[in-house]
Amino acid sequence: MSYSENKPKQPRKSVFEHHAKKLLEQDKLYGITTVGARGQVVIPAEARKELRLKPGDQLLVMGRFGKALGLMKTDELGEIINMIMKHTAGS
Repeated sequence: MSYSENKPKQPRKSVFEHHAKKLLEQDKLYGITTVGARGQVVIPAEARKELRLKPGDQLLVMGRFGKALGLMKTDELGEIINMIMKHTAGS
């Protein structure tokens, strides 16, 4: 019996886990911004350019653990929902 036959098998990652890892690998820190008196923030120019944000774009505002804030273009939500639905349909 060879070593590879005795080696415990690693559980296969789901397609969703694979895509989630790819998304995390694409995370980027764009800089620091300040909250103004009216609660407004300026999104750094590099982020606006790379994410193709234009005046008038709607953003979904999400919080995590009461400490993190995330923004997502609302027109991207359909793609995310489709990905989740596709990968949970078989479970």
